[in-house]
Amino acid sequence: MIRKNGRILIGILATAAAAFAAAIYFLFFKEPGVNQGGEGLSRFKVETTRGEHGWGYNIRQDTTLVIEQKVIPGVPGMSGFATEQEAAKTGGLVKHKLDQGVFPPTVSIHELDSLSIKYQ
Repeated sequence: MIRKNGRILIGILATAAAAFAAAIYFLFFKEPGVNQGGEGLSRFKVETTRGEHGWGYNIRQDTTLVIEQKVIPGVPGMSGFATEQEAAKTGGLVKHKLDQGVFPPTVSIHELDSLSIKYQ
């Protein structure tokens, strides 16, 4: 009987310690504005760029350049986007994938088609 009560007490203490550690983490160590579950604030930003092959996009996390995409992703060759809007739409898709924790955030031909991106 004493062993059984001791095991129950140890289980309760272990659960309480885990809950306390989780509370401390979320209160003091979780960075504000970090997108933990794919919802809410995003620290990723898309900016379009004009290059020698057409339009492209950069994705930054705060001030750090994470992705520099000068050509249409998923398509062979060195062609950039025809318009700034196409680059922005594709960059937005990649940003969404990063927000969701998808890495690497690849872009398929099917996704380009669904965004109405023109490519050769």
